[in-house]
Amino acid sequence: MAKKNLRTIPPPIRARLERLPDRNVVAAVLRVIPASNLRAGALGHLGVELTEAGLIVPSDPIVPPEESGKYSDWNRNGREVIRKDLPKETHYHSVETPNWGDRSYGTHDVDLPYKKYPRDFYAPILATISIACADPRPGREQYGLTFRVDRVLDRQSEDFEADLLAVLNLLQENVGACGVEPSGVQLEDYLRTFALAWEVLPPGTREEAVARLFTNRAPSAAERTVVEARYDFLMSLSPQRLVYGTSGFQRYFGALLADDLVVFENIEYGNAIYVMFGDWQTLSQRSRTELLSGRFGDSFERILHIEGWEQRVRQAIAAHQ
Repeated sequence: MAKKNLRTIPPPIRARLERLPDRNVVAAVLRVIPASNLRAGALGHLGVELTEAGLIVPSDPIVPPEESGKYSDWNRNGREVIRKDLPKETHYHSVETPNWGDRSYGTHDVDLPYKKYPRDFYAPILATISIACADPRPGREQYGLTFRVDRVLDRQSEDFEADLLAVLNLLQENVGACGVEPSGVQLEDYLRTFALAWEVLPPGTREEAVARLFTNRAPSAAERTVVEARYDFLMSLSPQRLVYGTSGFQRYFGALLADDLVVFENIEYGNAIYVMFGDWQTLSQRSRTELLSGRFGDSFERILHIEGWEQRVRQAIAAHQ
């Protein structure tokens, strides 16, 4: 599950912080993970296991194993930082030397000086990750899980930026995604919010797609033509699941190609298609105006429905698989 460490706080998370009124925040993220990945042990290092009885999630918070990455190692064992910004200090190491050059006369210790940069040692934090699952029953093709680092961060602290980067990377190394939420957020509430926003379902028929997109009224002939054409294109991408939005991108449905790769379509003719990678669950809640503002990073490509758009979509997918 681990992905490359973050060197800086991602723009979407900074934008999220701007919208949060709370002074205290935590690192938290929701992921929808295929059952096949869980059976293969994708989260075994956190004590999550998929069995015939369903998904087993640890009831107690977990200290991630040090093998997950450098931030997980630092979290468990602490770390030493070489201060190359400071002058070198004189240290000594002892060596045993024979008296008069002859060990038959005995030996004595000699302290030899050497220079090295000062070191700062940071004690282990032992931050834990709490995990919750919306529906752990057996037989599901995918499971929604939330992960939260149980370390409350004060946004007014002078160490906030460094502390936030550390806990985000703790999630990144162990879960493959990260985010930020108010410190009082309950994992169960977080799961319910996501469940209301999205349906992630196995690919069905055209008629099923039309029915889910038009729950309150019958589509016009033109709308049906557009939906069927777009449905056919999405299915040509061999999606794992289809995703239907009921908030944010309200009239969008999409093809889930991988955990972190989704193609979103709109049923209204003339709108663009979006290839989203990374934390698509959060990114896809943004409006077109918000995305185009640049405040939410560049983890997506927006492709207009003009000649050749299908090929450009396929190229964008290939670049991020």
